[in-house]
Amino acid sequence: MIYIDLLGNPPSQDLINEGEDLTRQLMAVAPANRAKFIDDHKEYWGKLKSHYSKLSHGKCWYSEAEDIASEYHMDHFRPKNKTIALTKNCDIKTTNNAEPYWWLAFNWTNYRFSASVPNTSKNSYFPLQPGSPVAKSEAELAQEWPGLLDPTDQYDVSLIAFGIDGKVYPACADMNSWDANRVVLSVRVYGLDHISLVDKRKEIQQTCKTKIEFIKKAQREYAKTRSPVFRDMLKQYMSELREMTKPTSEMSSVARNYVRNDSEEFIRNIAV
Repeated sequence: MIYIDLLGNPPSQDLINEGEDLTRQLMAVAPANRAKFIDDHKEYWGKLKSHYSKLSHGKCWYSEAEDIASEYHMDHFRPKNKTIALTKNCDIKTTNNAEPYWWLAFNWTNYRFSASVPNTSKNSYFPLQPGSPVAKSEAELAQEWPGLLDPTDQYDVSLIAFGIDGKVYPACADMNSWDANRVVLSVRVYGLDHISLVDKRKEIQQTCKTKIEFIKKAQREYAKTRSPVFRDMLKQYMSELREMTKPTSEMSSVARNYVRNDSEEFIRNIAV
């Protein structure tokens, strides 16, 4: 998952105004006709896709993967037409809003740029912590206790860690906490442990491991010989590893997580 400062990087005011106008029209539509109205105007969020893609350098906000062969979608973070109770393949008890968040259908803050695996897996799930207030308007959204991590929330993104097995784990000391449960729920709902994502993470970790070994070997040789050849090699390997941790790189959060866990502080500093 990659943090996206969406509120700090809004789309054009014209597109925001268009969404607000569609929302005003939607408010006047009879409940039985809302889904049709939303579907009839679905081209709206398609107009936003280019801007949202640029915010993540073309990567999926949920998985941080990039795939030029994959179809990308504009996901409604809170479902627009229906909500589904999360019971399948999940032991964590949750509740959900019985009503869809139809009033957010054209709200630019409710869209997330998603690859096909997370978007399809997410479906219309939006689990809440049992006992959570249920939002019926935009003003009440902050009162909900969502079960899913939000890539536009920097704290939420910080809750994710990656194992050597390529899977996603909670970065929490208390594995029974609600935050830890939110990570588990997000893995389940977003499909974050899909085999293609796991394999890619392991590939990135192996590349990091190899580059770190090169760096440490070049450092040892430079310390012994003071040869500029090894100094240049050291700089080059460090530059390559640092590039993997930049937001422009695919699954940079996986690379940063791996580098931060190294025993050498000077290696860990590369991820800063």
